[in-house]
Amino acid sequence: MVHYSEKSNKNNADKINKIILGLLLVSVVGIVYNQYVFSGFMPNTAVNFISFSLIFLLVGFTAWLLVKEDGSSKTESRTNISEKPPWSINEKISAALVVAITAIILFNQVQISNSKEMITGRTSGSGFFSSLSPIKLGSGKGGMIIGPKINSDGRTTRLVEFKTISETPPPKDTGNSVQDAIATVVPKGIPFYVTSGPGSEKIQGASFDDPITSQKVWSSLLGSRRFGTSNELKLTPEEQKRWEGIVSAFTCDYCCGSPKSVTTINRCGCAHSYGWQGMAKFFIKYYPNYTDDEIKGEMTKWKAIWYPQGMIQNYLVYTGQQPASILTTQGGSIGIKQQFLEQGASGSKATESSVEPLENLPSMVGGC
Repeated sequence: MVHYSEKSNKNNADKINKIILGLLLVSVVGIVYNQYVFSGFMPNTAVNFISFSLIFLLVGFTAWLLVKEDGSSKTESRTNISEKPPWSINEKISAALVVAITAIILFNQVQISNSKEMITGRTSGSGFFSSLSPIKLGSGKGGMIIGPKINSDGRTTRLVEFKTISETPPPKDTGNSVQDAIATVVPKGIPFYVTSGPGSEKIQGASFDDPITSQKVWSSLLGSRRFGTSNELKLTPEEQKRWEGIVSAFTCDYCCGSPKSVTTINRCGCAHSYGWQGMAKFFIKYYPNYTDDEIKGEMTKWKAIWYPQGMIQNYLVYTGQQPASILTTQGGSIGIKQQFLEQGASGSKATESSVEPLENLPSMVGGC
């Protein structure tokens, strides 16, 4: 009976040691991966080397202690095996602490993976698994589009993900980066707010499939000598203030301004700017519950049918498929180049020599 109890205690101790070693291994993987993620944001090679060295020293020392303790226990069991006590309260507490620390490390890993998105200003899906692969816009969910957004300096821009009002399908990966970008960025069909709903009677004829007619329809809402006043939308003082905030922050990137200075649509005389200004009026008047950024997102979606080449270039740059250096004339693009210089750890999968030509895409559709 004594021998059976001794054997049982020894088996329990062996199982506990294996569990602890297993949890230690999981913790090591989490810690090393954490450091790997952050090393991309720390250009100092010496700091990264020291950090990894300390991690491996800590892991090695802990493993050595466990092996030493296991060897001491076996020696003690051979010399005085009948006196081996059952699992003590301290051992139980130690095991519980190991489990808790492992859980905390794994939780931290999820948060750190998400923080990488916040640091880069990019959204690449959800947490741990998305950070292992190149960024994929939308991650299976519609309603997002890439576009320029003016920086606080009022002159340069950066690329961001805008939430759209109409449904935007998620991107596909067929292996042809340009064709996938075209399918993702350039919308098709007629959005819901044209076919029915409040104010739809004022925008009949607007369609993603007809850029030129759509430009005229949207422009007519602004009320101007160029496009007439018969279909003009009148705003209340409160609506007018909101409209002014949107049009003074939405940019005309591809036919106006320079890389060092972008032009906002309230300071632009091109036909497209009339269209966007009328569009902003429409959503403020008839769909006031949408946020300013959502309205800008829907305006950006229409930007893709009027300036497909520039919008597709922006998408390819944002998703790491082409370098920001291809943006040679885009208004405010010096800010985009700086954005991706600072985010260089994320990298670009293409170099200038491997960039697929986009010359066959129209740079502008409709009059300027």
